[in-house]
Amino acid sequence: MKEMLNLYFFRLTSAVPLDNQYASILELMPGTSGEKCFSDSEEESSSGETHDDDYVLPNTSSVTKPAKEILNELAGNINADALAKFNIARNFIWEGTKRAVSRKAFSPANKISVKFTDDAGTSEGAIDWGGPMREFFTLILQYIHDSQLLCGPENIKFLSYNVKCLEDNDYFIAGLMLAMSLVHGGPAPHFLSPIMFQALISDQPVTVSLQDVYDHELRSLLESLQESETVEKAKRCLLQSNLSTVLDLAGTLGMPLKTLDDVKRMVATTAQWFVLGRCKPALEVFRDGLSALGVLGAAKEHPDSLRPLFCDLPEKLTAERMEELFQAKTSPAGSSKAVTESLVLSRWSDFLQDVEDEDIGITLSDILFFTTGCRVLPQREMPVTVEFLHELPSRFPTANTCSSILRLPVVHQAYESFKADLTFGILNA
Repeated sequence: MKEMLNLYFFRLTSAVPLDNQYASILELMPGTSGEKCFSDSEEESSSGETHDDDYVLPNTSSVTKPAKEILNELAGNINADALAKFNIARNFIWEGTKRAVSRKAFSPANKISVKFTDDAGTSEGAIDWGGPMREFFTLILQYIHDSQLLCGPENIKFLSYNVKCLEDNDYFIAGLMLAMSLVHGGPAPHFLSPIMFQALISDQPVTVSLQDVYDHELRSLLESLQESETVEKAKRCLLQSNLSTVLDLAGTLGMPLKTLDDVKRMVATTAQWFVLGRCKPALEVFRDGLSALGVLGAAKEHPDSLRPLFCDLPEKLTAERMEELFQAKTSPAGSSKAVTESLVLSRWSDFLQDVEDEDIGITLSDILFFTTGCRVLPQREMPVTVEFLHELPSRFPTANTCSSILRLPVVHQAYESFKADLTFGILNA
C-alpha cells in the first residue's frame, strides 16, 4: 500500500501545479491527471554548478555590514572584458534565459548584455548593460515568483517540489538568477519566506512551526488534530478527515499515538515534512544556483544584512523619495529654458505627489520602471537624471533606460494636460 502511495505522490509532484498540490493530494484519486509543469521548452541544463570557492567573499566581520557594501564587494568579481548575452522575447523569458545560461561560454561573472525583441520578432536595438539588464532581472524575478518553482502566499514564498522542473534544472537556474540580479545591479527578490531563507543558509536542520504551513486547509486540519483533548478524539479526527494520505506521505501515519505528546509530535513532524522535507532535493539544487558569485556564502556570513533583500518587502516608494532619486539637469540660471524648466519641475513634483495620493491609474513603481527598468530600488546605487524635451516638442515623456534618463515635455499650457500626457506616455511605452 505504501509503495502505491509513494508512486502516486511521484506522479502528483510531476503532474500537478504546485500551488494546488496539497489540494490534489486530498482530492484527486490515482489516475487523475493534472496540468503540466510550466516549462514547455526543450530540456536544457546549465553550463555547470558554480561554487562559492570560485569567487571572493566579503571579509567576515563582527560588525554588521550594510547590504550595499557587501554587494559592491561581490560585484568586484564581474568580468567586464567578457559578455553573457541574453536574447529575450518578453513573452518567452524563461526559454530565452535557459538558452543563455546553457551556452558553453556562459559565466555568471561576465558582464551582461540583454537584447529584447518586440512582438513582431524584430530587434528593438536595446543592447546595453544598464536599463535592459535591469528590466530583464525585474521580469525574470517576477516570473520566478509566479511560477511553479515556488508556492505559498504572495511575497512569502517557499520552494515547491516538481520532478520535471528538477530534471530540467529549473531550480538551479532560478537560484542563479537571484544571485546574478543582486550582484549585477538588478532588484532583490523580496519574496522568500524567512523560514526558507534560513533553510538555504543553514547547515543545521531548521525547525518549522505549525504556523509556517502555508496551505490553509492542511494547517486547519493539523490544528484540529493538535487541539484534540484526548488521544481517542485525535484518532477520530484522523478517520474523519483527509489527513491520512498526507500523513502517510510524510511518514507519520504509523507513529504510535499513546499520549497527547505523541499527537503533537505527529503534527510537528508532518508540518516539518510539508514545508521543508518534501522540497529538499529542490532546495539543494536551488542552493547550488544561489552560490554563484559568492551570494550564498555572503548570506551565510552576513544573514542579518542580506535577509531583508530576500524576505522583507522592498523600500516603499514615495513622492519625496522619487524627487531625491530623480536629479534634474537644468539649463543655466536666467536663461529662458531655465524658466520653462522651473515650471515643468514644479509640475513634476505635483505629479509625483498626485500619483502617491490619488488613484489615477499609475504608480510610482510604473514611473521608475519606465525610466530605469526596475520596479523597486536596487541595493546598488542607480543615479537617475531628469532632462527636458526642448528640441523635440513632444507632449509625452521619453526615457533612456540604458542611462536612466527621463525626459519631460515642455509644451503644456496647463498642469492637467501635463499630468494626463505623462500618465498616458508612461503606461503605453
